[in-house]
Order: sequence, then C-alpha cells, then structure tokens
Amino acid sequence: MKIILAAFLTVLLAPPLACGHEAVGRTGFKKPLGVEVEAEFYAGKRGYLHGGLGVIAPLNDRQKVGIVGHFVREETGGEIFPSLGAEFVQDFGGGYELEAFSFGYFPVEKQSAWAVGLRGSRRIAFNDHASITPFFGPAYAHVRALDEERGTPVGIGHLMLLGGFELEAGPVELTVFGSHSFFSRDPVGLETHVDLEEMTHFAAYENNDGFARNSVGAELSYAPATWLTLSARYALILYLDETRHSFSFVPTVKLGPALEVFAGFQLLRGDGAENDLFMTGAAFSF
Repeated sequence: MKIILAAFLTVLLAPPLACGHEAVGRTGFKKPLGVEVEAEFYAGKRGYLHGGLGVIAPLNDRQKVGIVGHFVREETGGEIFPSLGAEFVQDFGGGYELEAFSFGYFPVEKQSAWAVGLRGSRRIAFNDHASITPFFGPAYAHVRALDEERGTPVGIGHLMLLGGFELEAGPVELTVFGSHSFFSRDPVGLETHVDLEEMTHFAAYENNDGFARNSVGAELSYAPATWLTLSARYALILYLDETRHSFSFVPTVKLGPALEVFAGFQLLRGDGAENDLFMTGAAFSF
C-alpha cells in the first residue's frame, strides 16, 4: 500500500493528464461545492481486495479535472496490481459536454496497459425536474497481457465503443448503456487485470476485467429522502468464451452538506468469476 500511495501522490502532484473514476463522474459532473474526494474499498473471498481513491477539482465554471488511483489483489499472498489515471471535462454550454480520459497499469507479473478515451453527451431538459442525457464515446487500451497457456506476455489492442442514456425524473435516475469491442488479435486465453470500470466509467462493471466482446448494463438510483439514496446496478458481460453477471446494491447516507458514506454488496456470477464482495466508502467536498 505504501508503494501505491506514493505512486498516487506522484501523479496527483504532477500536471493533470486525463481519466476518471466514481468520484469523478459518469456522464458528466454535478456542480460541486469545490474539491471532491471519494474513497471506496471492496473485500471478498480468498483474500480478494480492491480499493480506489478519486479526487476532482473545478478549474472554472466550465472545466473540471480529476485523478484516480486503483489497486486490486486477487487472493491472499497474490500480487497487487495498481493503476493510475486522470480525466478532463469541458462543458460547452447548452447541455453539451465532452470528457477526455486516460489511465495506465504499472508492470506487474509481465502485465501492463495504457489507455485513452473520449465521451460526448448532451443533456436535454423536459422541465425543471426531468431530463435525458444521451452519451457515446470510444476508449482504446493497449494491453500487455499474459498468455495463460504459455505464460508469456503478448500485446493486444482493445477498442471499445460505449453508448447509452441517462434519465432523471425527480428523485429517480436511470442510466442504460452497452458496449461493443474490437481486438487486434484473438483475446481468448489472454489474462489482463484491466478493469472494465476504467474502460467505461460505470460502477456496474467494477471488479470485472478481461477482454469483453459485448456488454449491456443499467444503474438505478432512488432518493426517498434528502439524506438517503438507494442504488442498484447490473451488467451482463459477454466474452468470446464465457459470460459474466454483476449485481450490486449500495445505500448512501448523507451525514451533512459535505459528507456521504456508503456500504453495500456486489455479486459476481459466471465462468471463473463467482464472488460475493462487501464494499464501503465515503465521499466529501471542501
């Protein structure tokens, strides 16, 4: 963890690059009070651990930058795979917004990666309480993966196209999305720890790595009170040789104007991906 924290601080103090995480946003940013920080942590069977820390800050009324760090450990005694990224968002007015992002994985067990992406969105308001925001964009990752049969590293390019829409209606928000990917070579039998959440910026894909061919998902949130938000997420992820399902439920409690805490669970089902994860975290602004 000391190595990961030191690497994260190095990037945090460097000039912004471009990427994002849950603290940074999905299809755009709500107006922040100032700097926002979010930390999250997952724990599962056999010593599985996954943590993330994201920071977002406004440059002015139309621009924001964010930086995020991730780490994952598959099992007790296993290697830790860290990643770092950043994101830049430009609000053009009239509901138009463009997000540019990138991330990278440090070399561990002969595996590494770098990625860049863009996403455009347009918010269309029906009235003061309802709107729809379509979005679309590509992400490209160049991955140094591991051939599981031979144990040798190989390079592969992964181009993902993702699109969907977000509906807001009072206390209810629904986001529906899907993706399709193209590869520079056959991805079957190649191992990578590149998390699909980093490729998509949707928490429904969290803790799912690999080279997905197609996917669909949804995130639904409902705020029955000003201090409580209930969120449910689902993703169907189709690989060339397997299928995975990801379910999660996360209540969030607002403890004040600048602090939120959340805790919940995630269920991963499918070939070689079954796990029950507990998750918790907090977000605050200043």
